[in-house]
Amino acid sequence: RQSSAVAPDMLERDPENRLLARGSRYRLPSWMIRDAALRDCGLLNPALGGPPTMPYQPDGVWAEMFMGRFRYEPSQGPAQFRRTVYAFWRRASAPTFLFDSAQRRVCEVRPRLTNTPLQALTLLNDRSLWEASRQLARDAITDSDASESRITFMFRRVLSRDPQPDELAVLSRELRKARDHYERTPADAGRLLDFGQPELRDSKQPAELSAYTLLGNMLFNMDEAMTHE
Repeated sequence: RQSSAVAPDMLERDPENRLLARGSRYRLPSWMIRDAALRDCGLLNPALGGPPTMPYQPDGVWAEMFMGRFRYEPSQGPAQFRRTVYAFWRRASAPTFLFDSAQRRVCEVRPRLTNTPLQALTLLNDRSLWEASRQLARDAITDSDASESRITFMFRRVLSRDPQPDELAVLSRELRKARDHYERTPADAGRLLDFGQPELRDSKQPAELSAYTLLGNMLFNMDEAMTHE
């Protein structure tokens, strides 16, 4: 359990809370989770202005709502990785990954904050996060040849700190399990690497890249990665 008591050293260093040493713990807004993941893996497109981006949506979400009068096509290339503030939006159907978003039928002063199992399920399967995980895995493999160094590289990118020994042990164990699985079932590795953009398939070591991709998805879905403390 967390305590609301202020630590004396923090109070002395930041008495007016200008450095945000104190504050409530809450889940980051969904748009911030997506943008942070794209930034961490290097895919975020910082372009300002211009036409909206069409982020990934589940098949059929728009078809039922508009009865075939509107066809939704996800953006391709760098446009897909623009900041979420530029996401295409209609009042009848907001992007499915934008939890707690305003309904845009009335003015809302502040967003609602919720935390439900459905949000966790969506983030575990969100296509944007899987593409970010794959790119992060590719960068880690390029950065080093040692497993622990690669894991530390990914951990720093996502959580901005080094992993503790017990965290490194858990991630190393999960990496070995994932690598063994993809080596035994190369078809699963192919499905994980063949979809989406950018084209990142590495035919020389698909099991290795798939295992680190799975590890990246685990990191993006950690509580610490999506929570403001």
